[in-house]
Order: sequence, then C-alpha cells, then structure tokens
Amino acid sequence: MNSTSTTKETILFDIETLLNVAQAEQILWLGNTESTSLKEYQAQKSVLGQTVNIIEIKSHDSDVLLNLEQRFDIAIVYDFVEHLEKQQAIRILARLRDFLCPQYCVVVPLDNNKWQLTDMLALGLNKVSSYQISDTELALFKYSINNYKKTPDWLNADNWANPKMWGKYWW
Repeated sequence: MNSTSTTKETILFDIETLLNVAQAEQILWLGNTESTSLKEYQAQKSVLGQTVNIIEIKSHDSDVLLNLEQRFDIAIVYDFVEHLEKQQAIRILARLRDFLCPQYCVVVPLDNNKWQLTDMLALGLNKVSSYQISDTELALFKYSINNYKKTPDWLNADNWANPKMWGKYWW
C-alpha cells in the first residue's frame, strides 16, 4: 500500500469521525470521489432504524448548489474546490455556511497558488488537520455555527453602566 492511498484513507477516516460526532441525518457530499465511508455510515444508521439521506454533487454540477434550498445537517467537501475557479468555490463555501447547513468540513490543497490558509480562515473555518501527499499539503477545515464565535467576557451584567439594574426594567 503506498503512502498516497494511506493518506486518503486517513483523510476519509477523519471526515467519518466528524460525521459520527455530528450524528447527521441529512448529508450533502460535494466531491468527485466516491465515499464508501458515507455508505457505511448510512448502513450503520439503518441497522439502528434511522434513515440517512445523502445527496452527492460533483464539481461539474456545482451550479446546482447556488439554487439549492434544502437544509442539511452537515456538508462534506472533498476533491471538489480544486476543480473550480476560486471565486466560484468561495461562493459555494459561503452558501454552505450561510444557508445550507450549520456545519461542514472541507479538504483543500494549500500548496498551490490558488488556496491559502487565510482564505479558509476568512470563511470562518477552523483548521482540523494537515496531510502531505507528494508535494501537496492537504488541509481539513471545519465550520460549525455552534463554535463560530465565542461570547466575549465583557458581554455580561458586570460590565454595563448600571449592573445592579440588569434585567429589572425593560423599556
């Protein structure tokens, strides 16, 4: 077994771990690669009597995403954004974040001139892991609305102009 297939298996294992944590029932798979781990996840859930719906979209059908109205529990983007123009991929990732799902993960090659770490951070993504395949660094990023922004320390009753009156009067 070569290191490339081992690394891809590691990436898919990490994605499957994120999927198991999410306990998703509605999954959007964006990618040109078939995912056996999604089929296994679906089979595991069917044994438990739970249904899992998976919609798969390949990069050449990416325009479908801009008109998609259905909400998903999670989206997984793998082997997808590197096949699109950068601005189109950014629009799709922003649409995932803003309209289609409360959390998603994306695997992006960072060693090329197209994608930088700052591009992903600007979309509100957190870096989960890095992988090395030949000369290319692949990075797994995750977005979740639940931990997108922490409540700042100053946002409490102690730091307001009149903390003793906090919550007593509404005008």
